[in-house]
Amino acid sequence: MGANNQQMMSAPTSPEAIAALPGHQVELATETPMPLDSGEQFGPVRIAYTTAGALNQDKTNAILICHALTGDQYVAELHPVTGKPGWWEALVGPGKPIDTDRFFIICSNVLGGCMGSSGPLDINPATGKPYGTEFPVITIGDMVRAQALLMDHLGIETLFSVIGGSMGGMQVLEWAARYPERVFSAIPIATAAHHTAQNIAFDEVGRQAVMADPDWCGGKYLEAGKKPRSGLAVARMAAHITYLSEPALQRKFGRTLQDRADITFGFDADFQVESYLRYQGSTFVERFDANSYLYITRAMDYFDLGTHQESRLAELFQDTPVRFCVASFTSDWLFPTSESLRLVHALNAASADVSFVEIETDKGHDAFLLDEPQFEAMIRGFLDGAAQDRGLLPNLKPKAEATQLEMDVDRSVRVDLNLIAGLVAPESTVLDIGCGDGALLAHLRDGRSVKGRGIEIDQGLVRSAVSRGLTAIQGDAERDLEHYPDDSFDYAILGQTLQAMHEPRRMLEQMLRIGRHAVISFQNFGHWRVRASLGLSGRMPVTSALPHTWYNTPNIHFFTINDFIDLADEMGLEIEAAKVVLDTSFGGGRVVDYKRLSRWHNLLGEQAVFRVKRG
Repeated sequence: MGANNQQMMSAPTSPEAIAALPGHQVELATETPMPLDSGEQFGPVRIAYTTAGALNQDKTNAILICHALTGDQYVAELHPVTGKPGWWEALVGPGKPIDTDRFFIICSNVLGGCMGSSGPLDINPATGKPYGTEFPVITIGDMVRAQALLMDHLGIETLFSVIGGSMGGMQVLEWAARYPERVFSAIPIATAAHHTAQNIAFDEVGRQAVMADPDWCGGKYLEAGKKPRSGLAVARMAAHITYLSEPALQRKFGRTLQDRADITFGFDADFQVESYLRYQGSTFVERFDANSYLYITRAMDYFDLGTHQESRLAELFQDTPVRFCVASFTSDWLFPTSESLRLVHALNAASADVSFVEIETDKGHDAFLLDEPQFEAMIRGFLDGAAQDRGLLPNLKPKAEATQLEMDVDRSVRVDLNLIAGLVAPESTVLDIGCGDGALLAHLRDGRSVKGRGIEIDQGLVRSAVSRGLTAIQGDAERDLEHYPDDSFDYAILGQTLQAMHEPRRMLEQMLRIGRHAVISFQNFGHWRVRASLGLSGRMPVTSALPHTWYNTPNIHFFTINDFIDLADEMGLEIEAAKVVLDTSFGGGRVVDYKRLSRWHNLLGEQAVFRVKRG
């Protein structure tokens, strides 16, 4: 995306320096000013941006990457000021998760920024001097409105995906809310639907540090030939702490001293962590504008899609066509997972197609910028799945063959997959509860053209499912099913999991609230081998169908086929169909309709699959 022999330059502070920035610049809203959320109008609007890859003939492979607070358009190429690689070089490039061999990548400097787009550095035509704090106050919505004008300029009607972390994630959500018809898929990462009180407080500390610097000069420091270096450095230092985590700081620095054998009993940087923060502050002021910092943090503070109400957020995204993948990180305390879950629950309530994964890491908020293989695999898998749905098939790599271990597990443990598939109508909609790594969803998708979604409590399994291009949410089914609307699926499926639920009856009620049919598979604890083990040895059985010992089994309710039939009758459910798998002693794994077995099905059946509906 950029030449490695590019000459470094100072941070641009003049029209000439701005014009000399590498990449592209375009003036938009030249005839009619762009309306702002404040009620003001602004124009023309200059947007600086970079591109990589090739736009296909149909213009359907464009991805917009939205940068965070201190980022810019140099997402994967050498930065013209710092000389460092692009801020997302790990993810963007040929063969990488955001693959420039397949997609056309656009990244623009936000409105209000300081790397080429219109902002406080610009000359105010009314005064002939830099705008400073006379630049209009802008919002995340204004930033996205300007990006939409850029897409118009490029002739791109619909973006294949909009991707961004932190403030970039806010832009992603704004795109999906404001222009759902122009966004095919969206990946908001480590973000929230509104800025919290804590985050507003941190932003205010940073702004006050800048404005308290005498060299800020009421925002007119360029006219005075000055720069509020100390204030902006302190703002950066305070903010940077929020991007990290205590475990990461402890691992990297601890209480290690900086180039000295003992403490100095003074106020120099005795500790490495102090020196690190000072370095972060001093280098930041060389590439960023103080007034832009004020404006952009204020835009983040004003961001609030749902006015703090999950129901309002759900209304905003009701029946949205956008396909979402939401990601959070376990150690992120700036945008914690609870904020991502609030968004995911609202999207579920809106019947949106949403995947969600919480990535295990101790790297804090900045984890999305760092080397996280599981995160990168999730991004790649989600984009692959979305590309299949979009029809961008020619350049897709073939799916990896199943490992021998996966095939062995499929044969010995999940022999119910084909039975379940046989009870599900082609081209229907399915929620797979306890979807694991997505084996059943993939089976239904590939074999019966089913549009499926999954929910799974295990983080690693959800990552695997999403990485396969499936729609899956990390969540606790016993708690999170309440966020799904009534009759939102044709089928709710629970495979080999009912016995592990704390409240099986309530689970069945939820399944038949969400789905018009419920399909349940389970091991039969009334099987003759189980009875024999208990009766003859007095011990809980361990068999190929029940491989867990009593002390590490996930099962907490031990029920039989007859028990399930009794429960269905008690709940007034209609058994539409059921299949029983006989063991090797009686039928060699043959599948028989349970009604044909009469009173023997409870004794001879090793596994069972039932399809029920409300009576």
